[in-house]
Amino acid sequence: MRADASVRLATGGTMARVLLAAFVLLTATAVSAQTYPSRPIRYIVGFTPGTATDIVARLVGAKLGERWGQQVVVDNRVGAAGTISAGIAARAEPDGHTLYMASSTFVVSPFFLQGITYDIFKDFEPVVLMVNLPTVLVVPPQWTLGSVKDLLALAKSKPGQLNYAHSGRGTASQIGAELMAMLAGIELHEVAFKSSTDATIGVTRGEIAVYFQNLAAALPYIKQGRLKALAVSSAKRSNAVPDVATMSETLPGFDTASFYGIVVPARTPKAVIAKLNTEVNAIIAQPDTRERLIALGSDIVGGEPAALATRMRTERDQVVKVVKRIEARDAASGKAAKG
Repeated sequence: MRADASVRLATGGTMARVLLAAFVLLTATAVSAQTYPSRPIRYIVGFTPGTATDIVARLVGAKLGERWGQQVVVDNRVGAAGTISAGIAARAEPDGHTLYMASSTFVVSPFFLQGITYDIFKDFEPVVLMVNLPTVLVVPPQWTLGSVKDLLALAKSKPGQLNYAHSGRGTASQIGAELMAMLAGIELHEVAFKSSTDATIGVTRGEIAVYFQNLAAALPYIKQGRLKALAVSSAKRSNAVPDVATMSETLPGFDTASFYGIVVPARTPKAVIAKLNTEVNAIIAQPDTRERLIALGSDIVGGEPAALATRMRTERDQVVKVVKRIEARDAASGKAAKG
């Protein structure tokens, strides 16, 4: 046999094997999408039952279970600002049977904690951005000031004398206050509380001047007149409190609304991700689901996986600026920013 013929046969055989392997892979992926889910789904949440993160996860998880006839089990793995739960999810089998409830904390926590064993962009695949949930800037109810502009004027007249509350480094309450101070050119005094409940009580008593509280948690206090709402942190006004201004109306570019979405371990089949995306989008579009989410103060988003990836990167870029500000101040005062 001529040498060039032998080469052609060998090359043809190699090409055939490559095509066969590709066909087998595509067929396996299609089958996995058609049969998915084939067993109960584990939906990991990094915060305690009753928090906004948990409530949204349970609402969507229950709907998924109804649509698929498979149980969706919410697994609350609490600790270290959600990083323990994220680490567990990153190591899970990438077959779509483990979902992770990602929120803004998912992006922020790695900046403030050491020993993180995962990369949110390399070890996870985005599925869908479900909702945005803004915080609301609240002040003591007895204060006579009625706008963000009034608050900033007061802060400028008393540099470093107004305090702000947060319930943990890297939380939305801290990011909101620090971003406001950075954009407005004011100085606030940081006061850390063990819980958001304690921080809220501090504001109602007039002990704390500024607090960016989760809107869902703040709504009862606002309605009872125990907190005064000055602005929501989202780019647009919230359906839950349409008469309350946005921070961006005074400070253009301000947007620290927390996002809630679903991610899965990296290497989860694309067809499975697409199926999940379609199902969750259908769920959050249902009238009863929308009503419950809006009652929480949420703004419903939805869309393709790329929308969640973009949101995560935007959040990361904003947090980097805030973290540098906090680290510089901590270095000046001899305090460690991480740990």
